[in-house]
Amino acid sequence: MVPTLPTPARRSWTTADVDSRHALSYWVDTICSSFLEIEIDSPDRERFSASLDQFDLGPATVSLVQADAQLIRRTPERIARSGYAGFFLLQLRSGRLGLQQYGRECVVEPGDSVLIDCNGSYRLECLGKTRSVAVRFSHDWLKNWVPGPERLTAKPIRPDGGWGSVLSSALATLDSDHDNDFALPPSAVAEQFGSLLALAVGPETHALTPSDKLLNRIRGTIRDRCSDPSLTPTSVADAHGISKRYLHYLFAQKSLTFRSELIRVRLDAAQRLLSDKRYSALTVGEIAARCGFLEPSHFTRRFRKAYGAGPSEFRSRPRAGV
Repeated sequence: MVPTLPTPARRSWTTADVDSRHALSYWVDTICSSFLEIEIDSPDRERFSASLDQFDLGPATVSLVQADAQLIRRTPERIARSGYAGFFLLQLRSGRLGLQQYGRECVVEPGDSVLIDCNGSYRLECLGKTRSVAVRFSHDWLKNWVPGPERLTAKPIRPDGGWGSVLSSALATLDSDHDNDFALPPSAVAEQFGSLLALAVGPETHALTPSDKLLNRIRGTIRDRCSDPSLTPTSVADAHGISKRYLHYLFAQKSLTFRSELIRVRLDAAQRLLSDKRYSALTVGEIAARCGFLEPSHFTRRFRKAYGAGPSEFRSRPRAGV
């Protein structure tokens, strides 16, 4: 039987905690401080009610929102104030939404999911009472799964078949009405949503330049073979039929290097193992070896620099959802 990991710690806010005359301003302050810098107005200013439950899933943040009718705007001023470069995947549970972003407009119905770019202006109108879940990802993390996420904003993913229905079902498991017990570390759960999103949107995400497509394939090879300590630029270049020089050029075009990408992927893999109690019997040295690090001391230095703590200290820290 696979052991379950403790439920990620929740953070909750509700307008029921304040005088109804101040409910809307409280809601604006709550959303701006805990979710995203946005402007909010409502036709029910004097009777506005809303609630927010939130918890973290490794690189993602899950927000469960219930609210009366509201008009939400993400403006250039709010973007400049927050400096957050990311996306959120919103699934509507009940009600109806109208979304405008990047010149596209759509209506979101119950069960639909839609991607919204936090780094661009948008207008989101909640038509009456709504209930939704929003899973927020950083831009760099999401691009590992969806190469061109900004191309997909304001394009609803319907739950009526294929991978869209699978994504919808997975998002439906994130709810405030019951506990979420996960058999995997939060970061691994987040990766499932990343992969399901990539499958749901399909080949449209690959409308990139040939060099971008090639770089994405190379990065996939690095992820697949990161545990091999002998992995080199030459072996990866050979696997894709290109020269080592051209491989380095592709990374340089994105202000990256092959080595930095390989180290990042290996550290991500190590972080997942150290966060997973099912691997608690493995020593730090064994985890380092599994993730492609030949020297435990080198692994410890790199891990400390990336996560602010050595692997042993990181493993022993109490963390939400671990």
